[in-house]
Formats: sequence, structure tokens, C-alpha cells
Amino acid sequence: MKYFKYLFGTLYLLAGIAKIFPQIEDVGVVLKNAAIANQGTFLERISNYLYTHELVITVISGLSLFLAGLTLLINRYLIASSIGQMLMLICFVTLLHRAYWQVIVMDTVFFIFAVLVLKEQLMLKKQKNIQLQRIYQS
Repeated sequence: MKYFKYLFGTLYLLAGIAKIFPQIEDVGVVLKNAAIANQGTFLERISNYLYTHELVITVISGLSLFLAGLTLLINRYLIASSIGQMLMLICFVTLLHRAYWQVIVMDTVFFIFAVLVLKEQLMLKKQKNIQLQRIYQS
């Protein structure tokens, strides 16, 4: 799992940095396509809102991805980070799936990884609590 954390951490870092460069990923175009694809659906208003605030969304998504990668690489705050990643990925898939079906496949892989990291961290936390209980009882 350690090496997967490095791999996914690096991918998240690179994705966060890529948001800065429209030549790599133009968030404005992505949001515009999502707004067009979501017309006539319950996502129309939020898609239009996100598109009209593309700079803020670019900064938020880039920073979120970068910080998710950083937490994986430094191996800290992984429970909160995994929960945040899952929520972020659900939002990405919900908003973008009509315009970019590939987001479902790619983000599912990242979602499964976040679930596995969360499960691992919760098990480690449980083991530590059991050890502490044993120490206090003796």
C-alpha cells in the first residue's frame, strides 16, 4: 500500500499543478462543456454557477488535488484526506459525467483507492486504541 500512496500522491500533485496550466487542462473549457451537457437537468444551475466562477473553481480544485497528494506523500491526516477525496471525486463525477464519461472510470479508481486508504487508517487507529487500552489496564 505504501507504494500506491506514493503513486496516487504523485498523480494528485501533478493534477493539482496541471490546473495552473490551461495548455494541459483548461478548467474553464471543462466547466463550459459540463454546463452545456447539464442543460435541462437538476445540475444546470450549479454547472452554470461553476462555469461563471471558473477562476475560483480552478484554484479550489487545484489546491484540493495538490493537498490530497501531499497528504498521501507525507503520510499524515489520511483519514480526513480520504474522506475529502471521496467527496471531491463524487462531485467531479456528478458534475462532469454527461460531458466526459471517462471521468467515471478514472475517478472510480481514485475513489476505490481512497476507500482502501481510509479502511487501512481506521484499522490502524483501532489497533492503536486496543494497545492503549491494554497499557492502561495493566
